[in-house]
Amino acid sequence: MNVFEGLETIPTPFARSTVAIGTFDGVHVGHQALIRAAVADARAHGRPALVFTFDRHPAELIAPERVPGYLTTPAQRNRLIAELEADGLVIARFDASLRERSPDEFVRDILKGLLGAEAIVEGSNFRFGKGAAGDTAYLERVQTKFGFTLHVLEPVRVGGEPASSTRVRDCLRSGNIGEAEMVLGHPYWLAGTVVEGQRLGRTLGYPTANLMPTYRQVVPADGIYAAQARLADGRIFGAACSLGDRPTIAGAGRSIEAYLLDFDADLYGQELELRFLRRLRLEEKFDSLAALTAQMARDVEQTRAILAESGLN
Repeated sequence: MNVFEGLETIPTPFARSTVAIGTFDGVHVGHQALIRAAVADARAHGRPALVFTFDRHPAELIAPERVPGYLTTPAQRNRLIAELEADGLVIARFDASLRERSPDEFVRDILKGLLGAEAIVEGSNFRFGKGAAGDTAYLERVQTKFGFTLHVLEPVRVGGEPASSTRVRDCLRSGNIGEAEMVLGHPYWLAGTVVEGQRLGRTLGYPTANLMPTYRQVVPADGIYAAQARLADGRIFGAACSLGDRPTIAGAGRSIEAYLLDFDADLYGQELELRFLRRLRLEEKFDSLAALTAQMARDVEQTRAILAESGLN
């Protein structure tokens, strides 16, 4: 899949294409259905399937105070879209210039003039153009004028409710990891860099990797989790993770810590991704470090059991 980061990086306009449009944060099951529909249409008509999205959530420019946490890093999003066999991914910079384009200008100059769209696939609630005036009703009206066919997909429903990025965020923030991954249709990986902590875990016999998120992804609800850790080289280890304030340790502060099972190496400065499988318990303040250590041992054993039960050990 060719990735074009910025409209100006497209060397020559596409002669023809089928274009799927959306923000695609998370690439959840609804996004996947939309992209698959675009790929199927493109294959049926012998033209490339392009995915059009933005380099940031539009709210970053329109309403910065309401920017939601992201579900995927750009690299994760790109990889997930590539797995759906799109031929090209066009990532437009969402800046003031793009924001001020009227729907007609957006369709004429970008979708038709640059991407050669002969078919457009989008979700029923997607909006674009100045004042968010471009919607499916607008596109239906201008199909003949601009020479494209519109395909509108209704939201995919999971458990009787529509799949959406907002729903995934809500599930993660409440610790409902299982539902979040059902709506996503793939694992949720929190990406970051391992930074130096207080090294308390090592003194307790459970050396932890302290993760500093490298992108503004949603961090699940505080608590202790059975998890997996994926290293930069692709190796995956089981992990027991702690998210929160570490109340037993005075002044410890917030952290994202992962004790990797059956692993003993220095990870400082390395990239790491965490997949949270199940929340084991809420954070708890213990009367002593000995009591905390005993509970950590139980958390590790429960994590091993969950990994074995899930076929992930």
